[in-house]
Amino acid sequence: MKQTLLTSAKVSGLAAAIPMLLGAVPEAWDHLICTLIVVCGAISTVVPVPHAGSAWMVAYKILSVAGLNFGWAANHLAAAASTTLSGGDTDSKNTPVAQAPKADAS
Repeated sequence: MKQTLLTSAKVSGLAAAIPMLLGAVPEAWDHLICTLIVVCGAISTVVPVPHAGSAWMVAYKILSVAGLNFGWAANHLAAAASTTLSGGDTDSKNTPVAQAPKADAS
């Protein structure tokens, strides 16, 4: 119950903050900013999460934040799950996870 209330408060705050921030932007820029958010969200949904330590990780994080991909977004949760796995065969709930075949170094 406590987690539900906390999540509801976060969603309500975000729902109030976005129109307030867009109200401070000149009207001619509203369309461009909304388009940028949608495009960044779409790209972060399609592009797979880079491996931990990759040079692309910073760019992916910026793209994800610009696309409002945080909190309970499905691809944000998938990214968090892929970075917490340390190469084992189970996830945090000890359910089996399929491992990609490793490439030969030849």
